[in-house]
Amino acid sequence: MKIRLLFLLLFSLALHSLQAQELPRRVFVGIELQGINDSIQQRYRLPNKNGILVRGVRPGSSAQAAGLQASDVILKMGPTEVGANVGEFVGQLRQYKVGDKAPFVVLRNGRQVRRQVTFMAFPKETSPFYEVQYASVSHGPNRLRTIITRPKTAKAQVPMVLFVQGVGCFSVDNPLDRADVTNRIIDSLSRHGYATMRIDKTGMGDSQGTPCAESDFWMEAGGYKAGLAAIRQLPFVDQQNIFITGFSIGGIMAPVVAQGEAVKGIVVYGTASRNFIEYQLYNARRQAELRQMPYDSISRRQQVLAAALHLLLTEKQTPAQVLARYPQARELIDFPQSYRYMQQWEETNLAAAWKSLNTRVLALRGAADYISYDEDHQLIAGIVNREHPGQARFEVLPEVDHFFTKARTPQESLQLSDVPNPEKNFEFMRVILRWLDEQQKA
Repeated sequence: MKIRLLFLLLFSLALHSLQAQELPRRVFVGIELQGINDSIQQRYRLPNKNGILVRGVRPGSSAQAAGLQASDVILKMGPTEVGANVGEFVGQLRQYKVGDKAPFVVLRNGRQVRRQVTFMAFPKETSPFYEVQYASVSHGPNRLRTIITRPKTAKAQVPMVLFVQGVGCFSVDNPLDRADVTNRIIDSLSRHGYATMRIDKTGMGDSQGTPCAESDFWMEAGGYKAGLAAIRQLPFVDQQNIFITGFSIGGIMAPVVAQGEAVKGIVVYGTASRNFIEYQLYNARRQAELRQMPYDSISRRQQVLAAALHLLLTEKQTPAQVLARYPQARELIDFPQSYRYMQQWEETNLAAAWKSLNTRVLALRGAADYISYDEDHQLIAGIVNREHPGQARFEVLPEVDHFFTKARTPQESLQLSDVPNPEKNFEFMRVILRWLDEQQKA
């Protein structure tokens, strides 16, 4: 009991030092939003497409407390008329802090109704199995939310896993959705005896600084590096057993983050190891074939893609410059993060990053994954094993795809991509946990 109390005290003190300038919690608006399309405009007899449709209201949220309802159309928030862009509306919501008030004008049953919204704090994650602490790290101009879990049954130092997420601008802080894939991964690790750390990207969740859509590869990597430095200050962490798990583009980020760091092992899932142009040309062809596009059309498309990627990523032109020359490439260079992010991936020598590491590596890919490929994972294992024989392993997992959906083939995975709430296959977590346990004993 004394040992446990001592570690709880040290845990609190360490987190206090991390939270010296703590990030405020974001507001919990609690509205499911949809932009106004033609059918909604007709149904509600709107003069134009300005406004946001409320598809649903979360229990316990600011919106519910204010009396907002599903099927309301938000016309005005505070002094601002609501336009047609959902992203702009979400950005306007971010100006409000916990405790702020704002009048909303909504259209309900053909009449304008006014409701006063008092913004409440977003709930925090809790679990009967592990402690959850919200802290933060800083990198450059950005203050990033960290979420740390520690098993409640731990009586001594415990291994730690730094979770590195995939591509795109979204939050890994979703306490209201226990079925969320990230939450299920963290829950599985925490229940199995591992401490974990997640880091929200800049501008996402509680994180402050550069808008996520404007951030780049090196900025994001620096945030994860800051997370590793914070882990080194946590006295309950077994510093000899720190691991990184990188999912999707997180597996590209992982060897970059691990450079110069003493990490025991790295797990990557559904990732790439080639430069972006090489990977994207291969990926575009494979996906076009899965969609049964005519082969002559694929060839023409690949020619345009190759030319556009060269201008964008090698010549470092802007998307506007590329589209001025290749207007048909618009959808081909529409990436989930900024073009500068992709330029920096292209110029990063991932083989050199993997080669520089002296750590154990598990490279996993779902057999039904149509976004990542065996070749990239085999390359990772090959690079590591050439420098340190026997330290890396590649494994293909049956009946799972890139998004952890249960599927037997890439074709089936593609078909399921439009199905709401498809069945998940979390057998991959058993593989990861077994491997992590083995590395602790090695």
